[in-house]
Amino acid sequence: MINLLNLRTRMNARFARYFSGRFNASVNALRTAIAQRQIVPFYQPFMDAGTGQIAGIEVLARWRHPLYGAVSPDAFIPLAEQHDLIVPLTHLLMQQVIADLQDQIHRFPVGTYICINISAQNCLDPGFEYDTRDMLSKFTANQSHVVVEITERHPLHFTPQLSNWFAALRQANISLALDDFGTGYSNLSYISALNPEFIKIDKLFVSQIGVSEDTRLVDSVIDLAKNMHLKIIAEGVETQAQADYLRRKQIDFMQGYYFCKPLPASELIHQVIAGGRVLVS
Repeated sequence: MINLLNLRTRMNARFARYFSGRFNASVNALRTAIAQRQIVPFYQPFMDAGTGQIAGIEVLARWRHPLYGAVSPDAFIPLAEQHDLIVPLTHLLMQQVIADLQDQIHRFPVGTYICINISAQNCLDPGFEYDTRDMLSKFTANQSHVVVEITERHPLHFTPQLSNWFAALRQANISLALDDFGTGYSNLSYISALNPEFIKIDKLFVSQIGVSEDTRLVDSVIDLAKNMHLKIIAEGVETQAQADYLRRKQIDFMQGYYFCKPLPASELIHQVIAGGRVLVS
């Protein structure tokens, strides 16, 4: 017998996914979403390449729209940046991360990295510096590390004031990661100015592994990071061939759908309780 309830649930999920991809957000709708706390964090783990254990989680924004379901950040983050809403949106997200994980952080491996994406507009915001310090203080139970990921959607103009702002983050034991390295505005001067602890290899490079025999680009990024003593996170790992190749290159961490998709807090914590490894999904 057909389970009509399960069938209806699957159809509703497909309906939401179909329309969320065609959803055109408006500024007023986004303001309402922030005010009503419809923007929520999802969490995508990244794995220690050597052990397979969860090493950290990246916080990703999702809009739980009352009609369209989970709306991808591609549909609303650019809008938030264009209309000066990214600062209140980031604050909301970070407060929710604390609420989600504060009482559960002891379940995670000691030293778990918690990565927060920021845009150029978050830089110099004193509220962001306060939020990161607050998060760090709340997660001291397992010696967690807060990592700020610098996105490349917009260029950074390195003034003395901005350099001091990043220096203050580092002095507070908040690490920096250069996200999507090699695909945007970043160059070697970014590494010099930011002094990051991590480089995240963009999925554009990772996707060529196993497809093309020419891996010079991804190899060059890995060699650069190693020569500069930077930890490496490979994003967008989707196949065993990619994972095996990156392990042979002895990178530090891997992230992607081969290991785990972004999860709401309850599912993430369930996975952690199940044994500290995220199963291939």
